[in-house]
Amino acid sequence: MAYSDLAWSAEPTYGDVFYERAIGKAPEMESSKATAKQLKGLIQADTKVLDVGCGSGHYLRSLRREYPVPFFYEGADITPHYIDLAKKAYSDDSHANFQVASVGKLPYESKKFDVVICCNVLLHLPDVARPLQELWRVTKGTLLVRTHIGTTNFRIQQVPEPETYSGKMDPVFKPNGEPRERHFYNIYSEKYIKWLFNTFDDVADVSIQRDEDFDPTALGSSQWPEDKKPSDLTEVWHGWQIHHYILQPWSFLRVTRK
Repeated sequence: MAYSDLAWSAEPTYGDVFYERAIGKAPEMESSKATAKQLKGLIQADTKVLDVGCGSGHYLRSLRREYPVPFFYEGADITPHYIDLAKKAYSDDSHANFQVASVGKLPYESKKFDVVICCNVLLHLPDVARPLQELWRVTKGTLLVRTHIGTTNFRIQQVPEPETYSGKMDPVFKPNGEPRERHFYNIYSEKYIKWLFNTFDDVADVSIQRDEDFDPTALGSSQWPEDKKPSDLTEVWHGWQIHHYILQPWSFLRVTRK
């Protein structure tokens, strides 16, 4: 299955925010700090790390801070604008490389990377089985995924609205009821994810841990100036990260190869 970057290319401000984080002009993401901690004991000198859905390289900033050793980092993202910004941010880092690539068909040989990470990506795709299979294919040691994993499965489509309504043609839905545009926001069950990896080869262990490693005061609309505020923001409600009306069961999925 092919995956499009249209949703991300339509919102270039996301890449700009990622770039500000990558170069240290904006705070590190709470999720990038938590991800770096999850990799304790796995990153050493010469370790090969692949970050799929790397954005503008903002996760690398957390990794370099947490592990100040010369490990090799490869960033892959489907959005060219993000990759251009990442190359700019890390132009002096000889151990970092970035390229445009899709999680559905990664341009790397099998078992090439000691550590593969994929954070905040899979929930936005129309399916999860093929991307996880491809991520696992290029993993030599440990795969770490941050996504929505809960007690049941949901296929959610966020349907954007126009700023203003005008004319007689429905600007949101087609005549058959399908949305004109959509943005996936899926949740998968722990049982389903574990079953899926039982169908893959050479899996030694699968563990799922809810991501509670974040500072609630660092999230929310109040953290952003009006002129730079993204259209989609994460808020916190009773200890849960939320997106509009959706509770986000953010979890770390860790899979190790035999």
